Amino acid sequence: MTITNEGPGLLENPTLADIDDHLRDPEPEVRAAALKVLTRAARAGDAPPGTGDTLAWALADEDTAVRTLAADALDDLSEVYLGDDGVRALRFAAAGGRDERVRGTASALLAALVRGAGELYAQGLHDGEAHVRIQAVLGLVALHAVAEVSEAADDPSREVRVAVAEGLARLAEPAGLPALEHLLTDHDPVVRMAAIDAAADLGVPEPLEGRVVTAIAHASWQVRRRAAFALASAGPEVAVQPLIHALRDRIVDVRRAAVQALEQWATDRPEVVTALTEALADPDPGVRTQVRWALC
Repeated sequence: MTITNEGPGLLENPTLADIDDHLRDPEPEVRAAALKVLTRAARAGDAPPGTGDTLAWALADEDTAVRTLAADALDDLSEVYLGDDGVRALRFAAAGGRDERVRGTASALLAALVRGAGELYAQGLHDGEAHVRIQAVLGLVALHAVAEVSEAADDPSREVRVAVAEGLARLAEPAGLPALEHLLTDHDPVVRMAAIDAAADLGVPEPLEGRVVTAIAHASWQVRRRAAFALASAGPEVAVQPLIHALRDRIVDVRRAAVQALEQWATDRPEVVTALTEALADPDPGVRTQVRWALC
């Protein structure tokens, strides 16, 4: 089955499998014809699932005419559905599109999605059911609505606050750091551990360093262990001394985490070598074994 630039009638009720092969064709005329067929089906209400995402990725086509066709289709098809993959494509096009037309279309669609879906998800954040609020957070993360995600950091449900911490790590935006810093002081250890993990995923940025260091002295040993692992992602000026202190923790799992985190500095930080050498006398044989490996 072939699509050419002759247009109508070559495919009835096309599936994305029908279209995708032609969108990868080396000839721009064939790719353009495939987009026309897909757009025509969408206007007739027969668009296959995933049409919006396909059009969004076509904004990155190397041919100007193909990109313009995709932009025109997305501008005209106000009801086309965009999933997470399509939103990623729009973000890519908005930030690094090949021309102003593409960047403008992508930016406008992203703004509309944030406004429309953001309002819906924002309402969901006030739903009485925690699972609905979690879905709202996930939707806002997909839209990169950092401010709206951050607002849920005070949700009464710990599961929602955990979703916020994980979402802010995925977003990796400076605007989300104040909310993440707030979650690092959460009264619930489960939430605090999720926030520590998020900070580690982000490389423990400077605004969060103090909170992660403080967590290594938390009353919960699980929090202390998670903080030790997280400090492995921080710079040695921040991490080394708290981790050396953690080598004397009363909980063996915390000490093991501290050894593992310190191992990366065992060759170029004399204070780390000294502390690990002293840890060879640890009462736990597992810790002693880890230390020997770290000092090798």
